[in-house]
Amino acid sequence: MKNTQLYPFERNKYYYGMLLSVENFNAEQKYMNDKRRLINRLIHGCGVVSGLNVVRIDEQTVSVESGMALDNTGREIVVAAPVTKKLSMINGYDAAMGSGCNSYVYLCIEYKEEEKGQAYDLASGGQGSACDRLREGYDLYLTSAEPSDDIDPVKELFEHSTTIFSNNDLRIRHVMPRYVSPLSEFELRVEIETFTKQFVSFSYDVQLICMTGDNGDSSVLTVRFNEMLTEKTGRYTLVYKVKANNVTDTNASASVDPATFRLSCDNKPCEGTASGSSEALVVKGNISDMIFTKAFDRNMDDMLRSSMSSRLYLARIDLVNAGETALIEGVRNVPFGQYVINGCLQNALYCHALKSLSGHSNESTGAEETAAHVSRASDKDIASGICRVDLSSGSSKNKTYYSGEIIHGLGLGSVTVILGIKTRNDSMVYGDAEIFKDDTVQIRAAAKLDPSKGSFVIGVMTTATVLDDFVEIKWTAIRDVDEGDNDKNEMKILIKPNSLVLKPRESRYLDAVCMNMANKTLRWSVVPESGGNIDDNGQYTAPVSEGVYEIVARSAVFPDVKASIMVVVRE
Repeated sequence: MKNTQLYPFERNKYYYGMLLSVENFNAEQKYMNDKRRLINRLIHGCGVVSGLNVVRIDEQTVSVESGMALDNTGREIVVAAPVTKKLSMINGYDAAMGSGCNSYVYLCIEYKEEEKGQAYDLASGGQGSACDRLREGYDLYLTSAEPSDDIDPVKELFEHSTTIFSNNDLRIRHVMPRYVSPLSEFELRVEIETFTKQFVSFSYDVQLICMTGDNGDSSVLTVRFNEMLTEKTGRYTLVYKVKANNVTDTNASASVDPATFRLSCDNKPCEGTASGSSEALVVKGNISDMIFTKAFDRNMDDMLRSSMSSRLYLARIDLVNAGETALIEGVRNVPFGQYVINGCLQNALYCHALKSLSGHSNESTGAEETAAHVSRASDKDIASGICRVDLSSGSSKNKTYYSGEIIHGLGLGSVTVILGIKTRNDSMVYGDAEIFKDDTVQIRAAAKLDPSKGSFVIGVMTTATVLDDFVEIKWTAIRDVDEGDNDKNEMKILIKPNSLVLKPRESRYLDAVCMNMANKTLRWSVVPESGGNIDDNGQYTAPVSEGVYEIVARSAVFPDVKASIMVVVRE
């Protein structure tokens, strides 16, 4: 389907005795298709709706899971069943490998129609034949072409992204807000991607206009990065705080000084030139209103035309050269974030946000603890909750009671636990409660931390005869700074092997390694549930039907800690 013109819209106007021809029926189909596709494009957007994960099968083969996407003209692309392809057999392989970029390629998908079904052509007197069906499908192809900075037109409404350097080994991008207020502080993000096993380092100066940097210099900001000083992940973000000057309706810009750019790989100087400028408009009005106004002021033709050439990138496939062939080293799905947020996901996010705002918490109970509510701070360094410890009504002085084990959720290692006692008028007392003995239950409280398990126990002692049946203790756990930065305390689960290819009904044992976890109890599951069975010991049995399935191992104590692998079932 080469014609991507969706409008003007014309539909049939029927009347009695109207002679219907092929053109009339084609016009009817085109009218309905074009209306739906225009709605898809302008309301939903372009990208992956569900599924379409790309999985590495072996060193030369990938599998694309079933799923759906919307292309840049609103057409639906449906992959009904997983498809396995040898990399060298995918369209565009030779051109992508011959482009000079041999460390990675992009796997893209596009909409395709093909004619199906043979029928007699009565108009030719029965001497000819014609196809009477059009089957909608897709085509996979490889490319080395990079997307433009405005690949996401929605994101472009509130962020300005500029690629200041790009080659086969490295990409550097600057990202700034579209709009900022006078004298406001905002972020200049430097997003870095490396595509080589070598360690990359670089530095350059950024000339600031109508804004100042966080280093005290009003005109120059120096960007430095050394991959050897961090864990090599291939993706990094540097954040620099800048402040807008007291101006209005003026562009605050950050321009790279090409003369200061220095690039090294494994401490060896490399050739390269960086250039580009990012801008933020300094405005006095409400920034949200500015974004909405800009969105609705966009010309529809310009919006559709700007995305007509956009590719739908399913994955970036990292390669290793091995003589005359290339081997697959790894796969990164949807590398440029081309997703369509569907209604189900929006509802889930909305409900989660409501629960967070309403103080939703998880409840846990211990042997002598009737309730312990835990909530987490967004920065993951602070957790808090309320623990109710049962007392014996009429308890005499110096009797001791303990809560059950409370998992604070900050991981292993040292944390500081602060306790507060709830008074009869619903205020809180921290420290020595006897100072406010007229308002509080006459008790003393302390916490005993177990760093190896990431938990603690609260103990209370009566300082006088107590008539209450229970006491509520508010606790706040704060992770120590040096512990929060210590990588050895990060809990991880590693599954061996990291991928599987099995025949239907074949079984295989999976081994899970729990790192920095005292309790190593795991819960195994398969997604979807029809993808086979796995017992508590990691013994997986493949289903009867072929497909690509996900096996998940999740910590029984820390549900957020999990790992997964993909298994391909085929004859």
